[in-house]
Amino acid sequence: MPTWWFVRHGESQAQTGEWDGPDHETPLSRLGEQQADSLAPAVAELPIQRVLVSPYLRARQTAERAARLLSHEHQIVHDLRERVMGEEYRRRYYEPEVSIKLATWDFTPPNGESIVAAAGRAIRALAALDGPHNTIVFAHGRILAGVLTLLDAVDPSTGVEPIANCVPVIRKLPVGSWASLAEKLE
Repeated sequence: MPTWWFVRHGESQAQTGEWDGPDHETPLSRLGEQQADSLAPAVAELPIQRVLVSPYLRARQTAERAARLLSHEHQIVHDLRERVMGEEYRRRYYEPEVSIKLATWDFTPPNGESIVAAAGRAIRALAALDGPHNTIVFAHGRILAGVLTLLDAVDPSTGVEPIANCVPVIRKLPVGSWASLAEKLE
């Protein structure tokens, strides 16, 4: 049965308030670089056969650093990108009232998408890539939390908090699990 490791990118400059540029270009902070570098020896010991990565810079940088000891090519998967929060909510992400709204499963910010919509898009992409491969996925906190919420059939009504930076979350999944989950979302 294939093993899947899900890793949120290292701490980003947006998380530290050092970045106000486009979301997809947000780089890692110095701590984020250290987090990704620290993960590399453990990742090198895993029986990974495939590396899937969000196209966003912070996820790509994390994968490059954490999986640098692997010989596998990194496959960029567009639908693993961060959820779209809309410009107003992205700028105010760390305000407590905005953070609470953004943790709500089905809240869709103006010009944005809900956690459930973003997780659904990621699940459909993973269903298209499903197979007998041990896979590590480098992506984003809330989208991965949303994917895991659906995968584990957890009640999302209390809010969906992002997973921690650079801490792998492991699941063993029979081939076909992603397709079954994607069908349930239709």
